[in-house]
Amino acid sequence: MASSPPPIKPKRREKYSKETTGCGLLVSVIKTLDASETNEQRQKEKLKIEKEFKKSDQLLNELVSKHDGDLTKVMQLFGKVSTHVTMSREKIHTVKENLHACKQLLRCRREELKKLWTDAVQQKYVLEMFDQINELRKVPSIVTAYTTKRQYLHATKALTSAIELGEGALREVEGLNDLRHDLEMRKNQLYAKLLEELAKYLYHVNTQEFLLGFQRQGSGRSSTYAASPFQRNPLRKSAERAESNSKVRRALFEMQQGGAFDVDKTEILEDGEMVDAELNSTYYIGIITECFALLNKVPQSLETIQVQMQSELGLIVTRTTQHIVALGPPLPTPEGQPAPPHPLIELLDLLFKQFKIVAETHSLLLKNYTHIIQRYKLSAKNYDIVDYWAQAQIVLQNVLVDYLNIDNPANDEQPRSTFLEQSTNLNTYFSRRKLPHKKTLFKFDKSSHTVSEGNEAKEHRRNLSDMSYDEATVFDPTHTSTDKKKRERVLVCKPDLSLIRTIYLPIMNYVFEIENIGKTGQRCSLHVFLAQHVKETFLARGHNRSLQMTIESLSKTQDAWKAIVGPDEVKRLGLNRPLLQSTVLVESRIRETSNLIQDLPNYSEDLLKMICALLKTYRETCQAAYRGIVQPETEDKRIYSVAWLKDDDISRFLKTLPNWTDLKMSHMRRQQFGKLAGNAYEMSEEESMVQVQQRNIREAEMLTSNLCEGGISQFEILSDVGVLKELAIMQQSMEWFSNRISEFASNLRKPIVNGVVSNELIAPVVVQDGTIKVLTNLALEFDELANTCLLVLHLEVRVQCFHYLRSYPSDRTKGDLHKGDNLEPDSKVLKLTKVLSDMDEAFSSTLHPRKVKYIFEGLAHLAARILIMASNSMESIDQVSVQRMCRNAQALQQTLSSITATREVALDHARNFYEMLYMKPEEILSQIVEKGAQFTEMQYLNALQLICKNRGVTDQNMLATYQQKLSDLLGPKPPLGVTV
Repeated sequence: MASSPPPIKPKRREKYSKETTGCGLLVSVIKTLDASETNEQRQKEKLKIEKEFKKSDQLLNELVSKHDGDLTKVMQLFGKVSTHVTMSREKIHTVKENLHACKQLLRCRREELKKLWTDAVQQKYVLEMFDQINELRKVPSIVTAYTTKRQYLHATKALTSAIELGEGALREVEGLNDLRHDLEMRKNQLYAKLLEELAKYLYHVNTQEFLLGFQRQGSGRSSTYAASPFQRNPLRKSAERAESNSKVRRALFEMQQGGAFDVDKTEILEDGEMVDAELNSTYYIGIITECFALLNKVPQSLETIQVQMQSELGLIVTRTTQHIVALGPPLPTPEGQPAPPHPLIELLDLLFKQFKIVAETHSLLLKNYTHIIQRYKLSAKNYDIVDYWAQAQIVLQNVLVDYLNIDNPANDEQPRSTFLEQSTNLNTYFSRRKLPHKKTLFKFDKSSHTVSEGNEAKEHRRNLSDMSYDEATVFDPTHTSTDKKKRERVLVCKPDLSLIRTIYLPIMNYVFEIENIGKTGQRCSLHVFLAQHVKETFLARGHNRSLQMTIESLSKTQDAWKAIVGPDEVKRLGLNRPLLQSTVLVESRIRETSNLIQDLPNYSEDLLKMICALLKTYRETCQAAYRGIVQPETEDKRIYSVAWLKDDDISRFLKTLPNWTDLKMSHMRRQQFGKLAGNAYEMSEEESMVQVQQRNIREAEMLTSNLCEGGISQFEILSDVGVLKELAIMQQSMEWFSNRISEFASNLRKPIVNGVVSNELIAPVVVQDGTIKVLTNLALEFDELANTCLLVLHLEVRVQCFHYLRSYPSDRTKGDLHKGDNLEPDSKVLKLTKVLSDMDEAFSSTLHPRKVKYIFEGLAHLAARILIMASNSMESIDQVSVQRMCRNAQALQQTLSSITATREVALDHARNFYEMLYMKPEEILSQIVEKGAQFTEMQYLNALQLICKNRGVTDQNMLATYQQKLSDLLGPKPPLGVTV
């Protein structure tokens, strides 16, 4: 059929103004006639109008004649249409009359028809209800079959549909009451089964595989656990496994799309062993949360999961402990290989790794819950991963309480987590309850699901309660047994308070990881627990208490500084000289604290404060001991060597001499390089003989110039060699102790880094400079005390030389002139040689040889100077006196040579002085001319005076002549040779 042409738009009509239309023209004519003043104008206007009228009439006739055919056709068509309209009206009127008659007839049979229609509809619904009842009766067996196959989504869908049907359309059917009760019971059983399955995938599957895969290094034993029922069968074909994994991934994708999905196409798992473990867990967790939503159990399940966290984590602790115990003790490692980790560190490491695995599974569960809550628009409050870690910390705290042997008085009240405060008070679910005679670790009295648990779930909880960890048991509110006996504890090691040193750093790594999860900047509860235990229990009752007892013992025992360590202890310390027991004891406390700081770096400041207090007390004890040696009785009694040392000029002079500076420099090299420095007191630069003589001469001149004229009495010396030995032991101990403190302080300058587990979150601990400065100052004070002791010994030897050698002639000759044997030295010289030998024996066994050398080196120069100066107090001298003085010098030379292992030529010089008295004055002057001056001008003058008196020369002019010749020979130049 050809398409008709499109309609043509008619032309627009011409618009006429008011003047051209008939009405407008008429109004115009009326206005014109009204405005005309004469009849002639009106007549003209009339003629004009008539003329225009004739033209219009003529135009109209022409148009009518032109369109006459069209008008005729239009009139004919109009007549036909009018005829058809009239006929249609008559037909419609007839139909209307017929319908009205039909309506009247149907009205007569309406009641009969309505009854028949109602019966038909009722019959239809009855048949449908019978079909629904028949299907409803099959639901229990269907649910059982699906549950057996672990197709929980199918079972949940069938069960919820049946319950909705029984509570909806079939609510009034009383015969279905038993069936409805059975379906409700099966709903609770399915809910309990889903909770059990969820707990298995949350806490058992992944952790069990991880635990079974753990083997201690070097251990050939395997775990005693049976093969896990969740392990995959390795004999399955790879093609079937790949196909199952592909199906599961497609199902997970459909579940994650949101909205409604086809249950029949989603749950397609027939055998969970054919799917990878991680994919299997992800799939089943998604299925279980979907089932909770269909069962309207999302809030209850969230509450139950939170309540079960602590008990399930406690079971992980139990399984891990049993696994490590089953492996047995670690085998000894060969030399050169690192020792195996402590069993408790193994336990904590395994627990934390398993807790992290469980946390990852909880994160997956939380994502599914969030998705379910949004998709079903539920008002349930989801928990957070921080809540899980709060419960994990509680379990770790309970583990630490057992192994650290902590008496926790607040054990019944679980420490609440300050890690992160939620809008919902989770403590309602996690707080402990007090029981009269039994400590319980886990409770379920706040759980909503335990009331509705079926027999299967109750049996599962009883099985869990039988697996106790240490002294803790799992509390089951449905268990009515009155047996409250504690089971035997199973521990990987013996509980000990000091285990905190072994586990502190690993635990702190775990703590920082947990705190990084919350990112609140607050300490987690495990951190607070550790801090409280370390500070209030371990340090306050253990280490710090030991330090306090040491301080009290040192302060109360006055003779604590006298006892020395035994040979075995000296050998153990790698020393060659004995030390004070108190020094070794305090040093061991410092060494223990140093090790403790490495183990507990966060408490370094507290520990160092205790060490500083101990050192200050010990410093006072040592200073009191020193004062007891050098000031044994009263303030009035003065020890001459100590008095000399208190003179700043003498002390400064002694410390500027090369022998002292070289001794201290060699000691500093030993401190800096240790064993690499070789001999600890090796001289840095070999002094020439001239330098040694000049140094010794300077010291002898300084000491003799400071000696009082009255000599030194017996009460002004330390005559007891035992006291000098105690002073030597104190010097050796103080010097060694100062070195140990300095080494300890220098080690503290290095940042203390956690070397157990590398963690970027843990910043190294830096000890404050103020504390290190205090330790350094204390080390300097002990070193200064050691220097004082050594200088006192150095001076005491010289003071005793003054005491025995510098005496008045009358004192020397009273007991010697009447002796029969005049070939022996003076009695005081013999006493001095005996004292020097005893000192050498005492010092050799207590001091380093280099220090003994420092004490006795240069003593011969002082003795020679004292012997020569003794001639000043002689009024006259004979041959016997000269021989005795020569024997005195020889006896001292033999004694000092045996001590210093060198020939003391200075005493040869003293003997030569007295042998010079045998010569005549002229011979002495001739010798000066030939060999040069061997003595000072004053010594020559003194010798000349004694010779003149001995020879009876009384002429003062002769004596003046000798003096003038002597002055001319010596002149202003310094004397040649060695002078004393």
